[in-house]
Amino acid sequence: MKERIKTITIIILIVMVISISGVYAATIISSINVEYNNENSKLVANNVQEAIDEVYDKSFNKDLITAYEYSEQDPKCINGEEKTCVKTDCYKKGKTCSQGTVIKYYVNNHEFYYFYVLRDDGTKITMQQRENTIRNIAWYAEKQDNSKGPATVLLALEQATSTWVNVNIIEYTPGITTLYENAYTGCTYTASETSDYKIRCETNTYTNSVLGTRKARARMITALEAGSTGCLVFKDGATDSRILGTSMNAYNQGSCPDWMYNYLYQSKDCGGSYNNDTVNENEIYDYAYWTMSADSGPTNAWYVNRRGQLSNGTHTSDTGNSARAVVEITKPVKLRDNVTNNDGCLFLVESSRK
Repeated sequence: MKERIKTITIIILIVMVISISGVYAATIISSINVEYNNENSKLVANNVQEAIDEVYDKSFNKDLITAYEYSEQDPKCINGEEKTCVKTDCYKKGKTCSQGTVIKYYVNNHEFYYFYVLRDDGTKITMQQRENTIRNIAWYAEKQDNSKGPATVLLALEQATSTWVNVNIIEYTPGITTLYENAYTGCTYTASETSDYKIRCETNTYTNSVLGTRKARARMITALEAGSTGCLVFKDGATDSRILGTSMNAYNQGSCPDWMYNYLYQSKDCGGSYNNDTVNENEIYDYAYWTMSADSGPTNAWYVNRRGQLSNGTHTSDTGNSARAVVEITKPVKLRDNVTNNDGCLFLVESSRK
């Protein structure tokens, strides 16, 4: 055990010296001079390299506890707490998490929450919290004016997640930084009998002149991101005669996957799997949660409703909607690239300076 610790310590010190000095060179350690003893150890590794990788993975997993494959079919795994959930290690280097993957994550040393993956680009996972982070708050409380941006709700969300030190700081400028597909903050759709009712964002309703550059642990989802999961815009009989004589909210109901609209008031009645039927001190339910995107008109903003649709039917000053944190975590990228030459020597190559 002592020899194992000594070996790993020597290797770590060598990498640290290279990093501090700024010298990017390969250090060679002959495998002939390295011994590994696994007696009385909790590790399952059989050699030095496996021991290093195992220690690395264990240190990362103290933050990102576990991930589960999302499934609405048997064996079900919708909220991450079902006994039928199947674990996945998609968050590791070289693997990719599918959209909707459930991740249980420690946001700091004492709080964990469940999240759903919005996308995984190979080095970074973007995910949204399972439940509402803050409840019953206006998009912009001062008046019905979406040109000011989501100043009320966004600042409250940033404050509520300021202690989430285990997620990345997200830096972006509204109207300039592309969070998904494009940077536009104003979104609309075509209301007709031939429309696919997909959201599209083609103008800036508000820009950086209002909110400035943001640096925070969390942000809100954009309407385009919600659309990428399958959410379509709410339809009604006033614009689409195909649903005249039916419930005004029936068409496109449940177009979002369950995980996008669970834990809203009576969402199970609209095809969801889990409700949140508690009220706040003002006896207001969680009917929907805001996106960062404004409507193309002057007074409204987009949100995901309890029927599993995108909707823009609420003024920015209304307080009936909530917000869910969107956070980013960096996938584990090791500080070394390991290569073995023909002589059985282990190369430890500093791959990037931190």
